[in-house]
Amino acid sequence: MVNQNKSGLLVSLFTFAVVIMLLPFIASCGKSTNISNSNTQIQIINLSSDVQPLNLYQNSLKQGNGVTYTYPTNSGYFFLSTITPPLQFRTATAAALNIPFQIDTVLRANAKYTLFLTGFLKDSTIKNSLLSLDTATLPPIGRAKVRFVHTSPTSPTLDLRANDTLAFSNRSFNTISPYISIPTGNYNFTINVHSTPSKVEYTLKNVTLLDGRAYTIYTQGIVGRTDSVAFGAAVLTNNLLIKATQ
Repeated sequence: MVNQNKSGLLVSLFTFAVVIMLLPFIASCGKSTNISNSNTQIQIINLSSDVQPLNLYQNSLKQGNGVTYTYPTNSGYFFLSTITPPLQFRTATAAALNIPFQIDTVLRANAKYTLFLTGFLKDSTIKNSLLSLDTATLPPIGRAKVRFVHTSPTSPTLDLRANDTLAFSNRSFNTISPYISIPTGNYNFTINVHSTPSKVEYTLKNVTLLDGRAYTIYTQGIVGRTDSVAFGAAVLTNNLLIKATQ
């Protein structure tokens, strides 16, 4: 009888201990859990000319150490404290609930992203902004990879040439081309409207492409404008690459 009581007591103590151990997991159910220490980075390029300066929030946590994102600046890569959605942009000069743009994508750990804020606030086309995962397979030795992103609202389709050789043709707004592999070296990249190939709208001069690197050329502003939103382009280096050749 005594042994039975001891056995019952031991079972009760064991059950109690298991319940105590499970309480944190039970309490976490139904809550939004921050996935931290993910080593995930993002860079923000604000190419929406009519949106006010923006602050970045993720899972209701302000990101970027108080940095605001204004046209046409590039933040450079910075680490996120969480990869839990949503990813929100709230106007920095108005109520925090004013959210011109939001992404509900769950980001990958140990990854790099570029977010191109495009379109306009006035017609809500900013909601079609582009989130890019900055990774690619390694090119063969002696070559680099290049892709083209058309992020110039209301502009027609565009071509891009590398030292007078057509690299990308008839790219429409808010599209990201696949990477292409080209020889390393120095390039002048020229951009023209597809329907007028002899008229250069913008030139990126003396761009050096290094062996085994990946690059993104993106546009900004509006073709035909000469004011603060004049058409232009810039180049990014995307150096997070899968260690396989293509």
